[in-house]
Amino acid sequence: MPSESEQRKNIFAIRDDDISFFSQPAELEAVYAPYWKNKIPVSLAIVPFSVAEHCGRSFNVAYSPEAEMALGGNMELVEWLKDKVNVRQIEIMLHGYSHQYMKKNGKWIGEYGWKTKERLEAETTKGKNYLEDMLGVSIRIFVPPGNTLSKEGICAIRKSGLNLSGTMGRCCDRPFTYDYPMAYLKRWAWRIVHGTAYPWPLCYGGHTELRAYALTLSAKRERLIRDLENCVDLQASFVLATHYWEFMEYPEMHEILYALVERAQQLDMRFGFVSECFGG
Repeated sequence: MPSESEQRKNIFAIRDDDISFFSQPAELEAVYAPYWKNKIPVSLAIVPFSVAEHCGRSFNVAYSPEAEMALGGNMELVEWLKDKVNVRQIEIMLHGYSHQYMKKNGKWIGEYGWKTKERLEAETTKGKNYLEDMLGVSIRIFVPPGNTLSKEGICAIRKSGLNLSGTMGRCCDRPFTYDYPMAYLKRWAWRIVHGTAYPWPLCYGGHTELRAYALTLSAKRERLIRDLENCVDLQASFVLATHYWEFMEYPEMHEILYALVERAQQLDMRFGFVSECFGG
């Protein structure tokens, strides 16, 4: 049997955020059907009780910006997700609770940056249990809305037994454990020497984190391909984070995703779920 480290080497994983009550199966099929046809899975980060407005952008103007809409209100999507889980074309991750932003000093802050520890712990547990019960899955990975995560947010995901897709923050931004100093040293020594985020799973003593590479409108194809090739050279996995709705608004992003998948195939990478990149 391969070791845990061998299991997580050279995996290419696609992570799509912001799936919620407001998502439609046809929108996701329009982006990912060609990849599913070629046995390339996608990890979906789902907001269990999404508000309609994120950073001033509304998913549906018919809804109040702060109204929390449960995923179960869209049963077409729920049944579609369950079918995709059953054939292992997708895995389910937790993407916050409501994805509600707060504006402070002219800057939008994600919910895991402004809510209290007690509220985050309660809502993380509720959201995780809700998705697990509804979709018949076991959720292992948390994706922070807006890439914002306070120390209180870390406490919340630890209490729910989740690992973190993405690394963020600087000094003293994690609850102290015996593993914290070593993780902190590895993380920042690597950045000082190489100028990039630590590329392997990093254990902080209560949870594990793994960086992701963003595919957005501003992403550069050549840079992402270099990052991909660097992961292969380092025997590290490559998690590509994106949003299905951006492909709808900016079709040119399709070419970048296709180029990355093609390069991963040339490099003999294995296509898998984000959770597999953590090992185990």
